[in-house]
Amino acid sequence: MSSRFSNNSAEFGDGASLLMANAIQIALNYLQRSGEMDDYTETCEFLADKVEAMIRQGQRNRLVLANRAISAFQHYRNARTIEPPLAG
Repeated sequence: MSSRFSNNSAEFGDGASLLMANAIQIALNYLQRSGEMDDYTETCEFLADKVEAMIRQGQRNRLVLANRAISAFQHYRNARTIEPPLAG
């Protein structure tokens, strides 16, 4: 995991850091099994950022956190793989 994840864990406290770790693990497992993960480190950092933001906004359901992070990653991945039109 990224260094941001370990630093934020201390900031959140044990309950929120465990929640964050569980949600990220659920999302990672899904993305890995579905073949949607290209770069493990990039994916971890993306998911950690998304889950952290949702926890800071008050979300505490690990499945909601994981599902929303998965959806955000899928949108991000699709957006970066779409090639821009050629200028003519």
